[in-house]
Amino acid sequence: MPRILNKLFQSHLCLLVFLITGLFSKAALRAETFHESFDDTSQVSWQVRIDPNQARKKWHVRNTSVMHAGAACEHLQVTTGNLGSLIELSHPLPSSRIINELTLSLWLKSNRRGTRVGLEAVLPHQIDPETGAVARIYLIGDTYTEEGKWQQMKCTTTEALVNQSLGLLRGRTKLRQLDTREMYVERVLIVTRSSSDQVEFLLDDLKLTPIVRPNDSVIQTAVAMSKQNSQPIVEFLLDRIQLQGRPLFPRMSLYHGESLEALKQAGMNVIEAPQFDDYRFLTELRSQGLWAMATPPRPQAQDGSFLPSRDATLIPFDEQTAPIVFWYLGTQIPGSEWNQIRSRVGQIQSADQQFKRPIMADVLGKERQIAREVSMIGSSPRILNSDINLLEYRNTLIEKTRLAPGRFLWTWIQTEPTFANARWRDSFHKTPIVIEPEQIRLQVYATLSAGCRAVGYWTTDRLDDTSAPGALERKLVIEQLNREIDLIEPWLATGSVISHVPFTLIQKQAPLITQLGADFKTSGSKRLMRDEQLAEREMLLQQKKEAATEMQASIIHSEYGTLILPVWYRDGAQFVPDQMAGNEAKIVIPGGNVSASVWELSSTRIKNLDRKRVNGGVEISLPKFDMTSIIIMTSDQGLIEKLRNKIREISPQAAETSLKLSRAKLERCEKTNAELLEMGVSKVARMDGPAILERARERLSQAEVSLTSQDFHEAHTAARDCRQLLRILQRIQWREATRTLSSSMTSPYTISYSTLPDHWRMIEQIGRSAKHINPNLLRSGDFEDIDTMVVEDWKHVQNPIEGTQAIAELYPRDRRSGEFSLRLLAAPLSRNDIPQNIEGPLVRVTTPPLAVRSGQIVHVTGWVKVSTAITGNPLGATFQDSIMGPGGALHWNAQSDWQRIDLLREVSQSENFHLTMSLNGLGAILFDDLRVMAYTPEPQQYQQTEGLEALPLKSLGSSGVELLNKVPE
Repeated sequence: MPRILNKLFQSHLCLLVFLITGLFSKAALRAETFHESFDDTSQVSWQVRIDPNQARKKWHVRNTSVMHAGAACEHLQVTTGNLGSLIELSHPLPSSRIINELTLSLWLKSNRRGTRVGLEAVLPHQIDPETGAVARIYLIGDTYTEEGKWQQMKCTTTEALVNQSLGLLRGRTKLRQLDTREMYVERVLIVTRSSSDQVEFLLDDLKLTPIVRPNDSVIQTAVAMSKQNSQPIVEFLLDRIQLQGRPLFPRMSLYHGESLEALKQAGMNVIEAPQFDDYRFLTELRSQGLWAMATPPRPQAQDGSFLPSRDATLIPFDEQTAPIVFWYLGTQIPGSEWNQIRSRVGQIQSADQQFKRPIMADVLGKERQIAREVSMIGSSPRILNSDINLLEYRNTLIEKTRLAPGRFLWTWIQTEPTFANARWRDSFHKTPIVIEPEQIRLQVYATLSAGCRAVGYWTTDRLDDTSAPGALERKLVIEQLNREIDLIEPWLATGSVISHVPFTLIQKQAPLITQLGADFKTSGSKRLMRDEQLAEREMLLQQKKEAATEMQASIIHSEYGTLILPVWYRDGAQFVPDQMAGNEAKIVIPGGNVSASVWELSSTRIKNLDRKRVNGGVEISLPKFDMTSIIIMTSDQGLIEKLRNKIREISPQAAETSLKLSRAKLERCEKTNAELLEMGVSKVARMDGPAILERARERLSQAEVSLTSQDFHEAHTAARDCRQLLRILQRIQWREATRTLSSSMTSPYTISYSTLPDHWRMIEQIGRSAKHINPNLLRSGDFEDIDTMVVEDWKHVQNPIEGTQAIAELYPRDRRSGEFSLRLLAAPLSRNDIPQNIEGPLVRVTTPPLAVRSGQIVHVTGWVKVSTAITGNPLGATFQDSIMGPGGALHWNAQSDWQRIDLLREVSQSENFHLTMSLNGLGAILFDDLRVMAYTPEPQQYQQTEGLEALPLKSLGSSGVELLNKVPE
């Protein structure tokens, strides 16, 4: 009996052991291990969190040569501008409840001692009052000590470590009680501060064990609380923007009461709100799928002055401001306001703890310093209708990116004349200057090629008001450009400009004129033909020579592939665009992947391009080129299919927009040509104009037929050819008006096509003033007598910045005539410390006031020489008059010999006229023999022609120009 009982007990004991073992086994099965070996080289998984104002990611790959174990490891390199910059890497983990034995391990190799590993944990039932989101704690583990060697880093969620982190959270939030139920970890962190220009990380063999997953309801509660209490809308990742988790290339517009639907149709995605707290407007924006930028409030004292951050703060922004994605501080803010910007940024950040929105500012100077304070630094040169060409414009923006490396650069696109040009046109009651749609296009592509991360379209009136001349063209070309930007937004939002390479194409050949033919064509008509052919040959040869530097392609690398943007930066296009088109464009991409496919994109077609391996890279062939183009190189055929589907969707609207744009431009050019023809001043308008316009009409008709038959790409191409023909007409009529002028800036009416009739009217007036030319009004402009200059009240201002000296002097060693010239000189005090970014004029000289009368035409002549190239400021040296101001200023940078100055200005009202010479950078410039003469036109005589008044032809044409040439130097 005892034996039976013993066996029975043993059997029950075995059963009990089995049951207990089974229970523990099930518990063990519920505990998981997460292991990431980073062997998949097709993607990377670590994220970088870093202040874009202090550092940027240089590369991020899976490395197959220096791994700790397995086939690969993850390799990052971060470039920093400031020592001590905080760098944080993070990697998602499976959600795991915090238990004593939960351990993370990771193998790390770095060039930075002191790097720490840690875990980010979530308190799913606790809200952080500072952020409005679910509270988080950070559990810090091992410190990296073996520089340049693999070291295993660990972090274990011990009770002591968790309590220490909870104590820090209590101290920061001032909360006495924390709800710590069901805490779980969800992310691993690597945190360090830079100690050199480049910090490298190699990461491998990531493990987390034992994982006990929280209930799904706990995670859902945390997510719901975060959504309810925090709305992270826009996020900065280095110099990139993500909006709701997607890369964003902002296309911004000011608001002047337009229909929001029209702004949406024009392709905008961010609109400036009139007031930050206009909640109805913000709600309407979101209903159209648009976002807002807004100017934040500023605390003010009783006297209206603004209070600094040390004396006043802002009320925290509430939930209703959520549609605002950027805070906008203003346009063309002087660099001298750097300290005010810094104070204001502190106030905004303190009041915007919940959303932490980026702050943007468009500035003039001190970009490097201001970029440390704001997230998005803007630079917006206004170069249209000036003597600064589009290539110089692009290079200026590139220089701005170098002043603030790794920063987010954006710009306003000029879509209308500058305030100075608009002001003097308005003073004469003349119609505004029309900015050509091609000029807007070239600006946009120049900014993209320079690496700008956002563009805004600067307007002072409604974009949807198309009643003014050129307004419809402006609206249509912006719509066209935004469609193109939308196609390549991922490249533009995430890529980096690697280089700029020249390209070539086949242009129209210069006419062949033999010496024999030129010598023996002696009849009047034959001499005229010979002279025209010689002039055309000279122009085309010069154009071919200049094209070597004017045609450049920007190479942009991105995780999506390579983006190539060829652009023809034609000199003079800032006044009147040229044809800028040709066949068989050849672009060599250095180090290009010959196995990747190459595609040309437009808003109506995606086309595969030929490529071949050549010395130095891969050569791409583009059959036809017109001003700008979009080319991508990629091996991702899925991406190509997505682009093809997107183009198929937008091509009907794109073709219609192109056709409307051509029709509007044709109508405007027809009116200008008819006006010039009626005036009898333009041989081009009489001889070439009708034929060119007829061909343009034919191409427009072809576009209309193709659109009707739904051949959208052919409609787009025919409309584009129509605009190309119109550009040819515009350019040759502009050259006709400027061929006898020393500069396109000589006449205030040769700075655009739309003002050419005004130019010929002014020339006619000069032709009627041969008997009434006032003697030189500026007697001391020869700079021979300093006493006379003092008596006549010349003004001289020196404003050298720290580390420089600046002078204005009468200089005997180099002059155009006489004994002296006027020299403006600015130089660094030390060759080892040369300022790179100079603001404002360092030295300025102003002539005495000269009395002029309403109706007169002032003619300024003189000579200038840049003896030492001017650096440190893109404006170089300037020469401007008081009538047109900065809008009519002449600029010089490059070293040159003596060259002629000529300016013509109409006087709208009796006033004092003066000239100002400024040196804005380091270098030296000489002026000599300045003269100011005033023409007083005689009353105009009219003759009747079939009931219409017409100007006498004898008073027009070249007579006025010849008179200018006869004016004594």
